[in-house]
Amino acid sequence: MSFLSQLFGTRRLGARKRARSPEERVYLVDATGLVDPRQRIGDQASPRDNFAVLRLLAQFAGREAIEIQAVFTGRPLREAGDGQEFRGVRAFYAESSAATRARIKELIRKLSANKDVLLLTADQALEREAKDLGAPCMRLATFRKSFEERDERERDRDRGSRERAARPDERREREPPGFAEAPSRPGFAGALRPGESALAKHGARAAPEEKPDEEAEPRDQKSPGVLDLIDPI
Repeated sequence: MSFLSQLFGTRRLGARKRARSPEERVYLVDATGLVDPRQRIGDQASPRDNFAVLRLLAQFAGREAIEIQAVFTGRPLREAGDGQEFRGVRAFYAESSAATRARIKELIRKLSANKDVLLLTADQALEREAKDLGAPCMRLATFRKSFEERDERERDRDRGSRERAARPDERREREPPGFAEAPSRPGFAGALRPGESALAKHGARAAPEEKPDEEAEPRDQKSPGVLDLIDPI
């Protein structure tokens, strides 16, 4: 299920349209509403800002595998003329806000004959008119916030995966120089057998037993080159 399908939910499509598959659904976007109002000139955005929105929508449509059609207020872009596609997103244009509303309602009537139409807009008046035409709506602010939160979750998940992948390297860096696990040899592991020493089990030779030397000097005999710290009384 796509991200937008989760946001809209099947109940909002109505009982008549619930039988349609996700492939028979189109998301109609009032695209100029995604441009910061401070960057607009009147009710229009610059071609540069409109193209940035078009690229964003194309990236989103490709990732979610959904159909998006967008209506911009302004002149047609060189990269996608009126009614043309840009990387899977079909673009339409209108000269003013009023013309944009009329164009969107026209598209709702045309598309709803064969598909479920879901409108994303920041225009409350247009939202009411679209609902009268049977198209469920979502505010662009809600869509943008949910989209950003999902991207943030994905970044956190990717960051966590990278950190987990880096932990073995960090452990190796913390190990002291020369630290290494004992090489495995046949019969190395296991309990000692009765009468078997640990040295013999691991293949080491025991030191030869010292034999008493009758001619050796007594252990407590002082070396003549070492002075006593306490003088005898």
